[in-house]
Formats: sequence, C-alpha cells, structure tokens
Amino acid sequence: MRFLVASEADEASLSQRDELLDLESWKDEDPFGGRPAWRLRDLILLTIPEPHLDRDHLDRDLESGFQEPADLVVYLSKHRSESGRPSLTVHPIGNPGAAEFGGQPQTLVPSAPRWMTAALRSLRLAGGHLGYEVTFEATHHGPYLTSPTFYIEQGSTEREWRDREASRVIGRVLLGLSPIDGPIAIGIGGGHYIPRHTDLALRRRIAFGHLLATYAMTSSSPELLDQAVERTEGATLAYVHRKALAKPEVRAIEKRLDSLGLRIVREADLPSDRGDETS
Repeated sequence: MRFLVASEADEASLSQRDELLDLESWKDEDPFGGRPAWRLRDLILLTIPEPHLDRDHLDRDLESGFQEPADLVVYLSKHRSESGRPSLTVHPIGNPGAAEFGGQPQTLVPSAPRWMTAALRSLRLAGGHLGYEVTFEATHHGPYLTSPTFYIEQGSTEREWRDREASRVIGRVLLGLSPIDGPIAIGIGGGHYIPRHTDLALRRRIAFGHLLATYAMTSSSPELLDQAVERTEGATLAYVHRKALAKPEVRAIEKRLDSLGLRIVREADLPSDRGDETS
C-alpha cells in the first residue's frame, strides 16, 4: 500500500490533499488518529496533526492502523528556501549529520528511487507551464521511518504555498505515478539542489535514491556511504559530481563505493532517456 501523508501544520500540504480529493472519487477509509482517511486503489490518503518532522515511526503506526504494509510513504509538503524561488521538489530523507529537523542523527531512511525519479520527471512535464523550478533536493532531514519514503514539495514562500494550481499539479502527478525502469544509483556531491543529478535523472536512464551533497560528505563519517547504498535498495551505480569535491575526497569516496560493489559512472555511460521525460 502507498500512503500519502498531509499535515495540519502545513498549508501547502493541506492544499495538495484537497486537490487530490477533488481530482478523483476516493472512498472513505477508517479514520487514522481520529482524522478522516480515504482510499483509492492502492493509495491511502490521510492527515496527521503535527508537522511531518515531529512524527517518527509513522509507517509502523500506519501498518498497525490499516493492517496494510507500508510499501511507500509520500509526504505532501511545503518547501522553504532563502532564495524564495518558486520550486517543486522531491527528495529522499534522513540525516547525514545531526538531527536538526527530525529523525535520528547520522541515520538515513530507505529511499524510493524509481518512484521518486518518476515524480521528478512528471513534475517537470506537468508543471512546466507554472514557471516553477523542478529539482531534486539532497537527503537532509527526518522524520525516521523504516519504509521507503520521499517528500514532494511546493514553495518557496507563502505565495507558492497558497498556489492551488501548483497543488493540483502535484495531485495529478501522484495520481498518475508509476515507477520508472532503469538502473538504480546513489548520487554524491554538489549543492543542496544537486543540479547535476537532477539533470541526469531528467535526461538519462537512471533512477536516483539517496543524494548526498558536498556539505554532507565533508561533515560525516565514511559509514554514511554504506548507509546510502544499503538504504537505496537495488543500487548498482553511483554518480559522483567530481568538480564539486576535492580530489582527495573523490578518491576516498570512489574507493569506498567500489568496495561496496557499485559501478561509478559518468554521463557518457548512461543512455539517453528523453522519451520518459516527454511522454
């Protein structure tokens, strides 16, 4: 079962939930935590009262409450950034370092590479007319779960949080979402929005799971790479943004990735996949 999770503490999240309900004929489901829930095929849509970041182990509670396995958890969310740039983003979750925003320190959550990369591509296609930037974000915050999870967000200011057309685009993307085919990879290096990996995911046959920005690599233990591989199920590849890292870091990272059994690829190694972006 796939769970779509809104939060009463997040106005963009509630707008996305309401657009989802408006777009399809959902059936009432048993309440969760005293609040309504709805079912559509293999989707359950629900709302929690607290901010997403403050609710660890939600997947465990969902499985107990609905008696269904949590195959995928997607958080409906606002996005906030200092730039204020209108953005639609998706990202895996977990804390490469300290747990400043929920979850557990130095602990990653299982990613959902084929679903998350499909969401990125669909957002680019469905939301192109909005004038929003569509991008990955690096792995950077909680909460903590043990089921595959990603965030889908609209932002970056109150103006965008209240943009019902952007919320509707997210709703359409989630209702039509199916996992892409292709090899699974982890991404290393670059800034918070990891544009190199975003670009590859949109143009090449690859599905990214955990995405570790340069700042995460410079302040974390070597075991972080082990976790990123372990919690990107099916990962066989790694793409390292070499220009965003010091040469000694690149050598150390690539040596460890090789020891973990991943093939380190360059763009030229990846076949074009523009058909998935435009169809």
